[in-house]
Amino acid sequence: MDAIARLRAWFDGYEIVISSWMERQGYRLMRVAMGIVFIWFAVLKPLGMSPAEALVARATAWIPVPGFLYILTAWEITIGVCFLVKRWNRWAVVLLLFHMPGTLLPLITLRDETFVRFPFVLTLEGQYIIKNLVLIAAGIILGGKIPHRLGAATSAAPEAFHALLRRGRIGTARPGELLAREGEMMEQVLFLRSGRGVVRVGDREVGTIGPDQFIGEMSFFTRRTAAATVEATEATSYVAWDREELRAMLAERQALEHAMLKTITLDLVGKIQNGNEPRRLRIVGDDS
Repeated sequence: MDAIARLRAWFDGYEIVISSWMERQGYRLMRVAMGIVFIWFAVLKPLGMSPAEALVARATAWIPVPGFLYILTAWEITIGVCFLVKRWNRWAVVLLLFHMPGTLLPLITLRDETFVRFPFVLTLEGQYIIKNLVLIAAGIILGGKIPHRLGAATSAAPEAFHALLRRGRIGTARPGELLAREGEMMEQVLFLRSGRGVVRVGDREVGTIGPDQFIGEMSFFTRRTAAATVEATEATSYVAWDREELRAMLAERQALEHAMLKTITLDLVGKIQNGNEPRRLRIVGDDS
């Protein structure tokens, strides 16, 4: 039993090391693998060296576009290159999601060639096609990790903040709609993605607020009421987190809390640099 316990302890120790390496490198390896597969398979088609070339030609024969095989090749190479260049990953995912449904088409249009016995027993060609489900899933995973475009000072926000954005709820506000009301407790924290608003304390306008800025952050951390009213002056979209749900998320993962605090700090720096009155920094701060 002691030997088994020692073996288990040894395995557990290496499991942590291995899983840690996988977490750090998995995203990079997946996108590089996707890039290699798409470029490699695409280049073979117009050279007449791809086992799938004839199948693709028959499946796309109904498309009235001369040289469609070359267009498809260029499309797939572009997907591969976009996966290899990290800053282009967003385009890779978009092109992939438009491309993949077409690759599954032979399962419907060429059923005799893709199935030995419909709908479960696939031919070799059918297996070649069905593996695209894995590529689709990999593309969705990669798309879920792409950082969102942030402007102003928050462009330097930590990676974990992007994960926090993906856990929020998308909302919109019409011109004239109040996003915060002076003296009332904020039930949510908002992060503007587009649009603008005006900030008022009493009847006095003290500043403006725009994309990639927070509303409700100081009220959230101080647990006090909003110190100003924020009114949308144009159509505005935002990411919102329920106050208590956000508190639970930050308590669960310290990295998210650090990312939130750093991004809020960057936002405050940006507000100072924009030259608004100091009171603007208390848009949603405490009213002490």
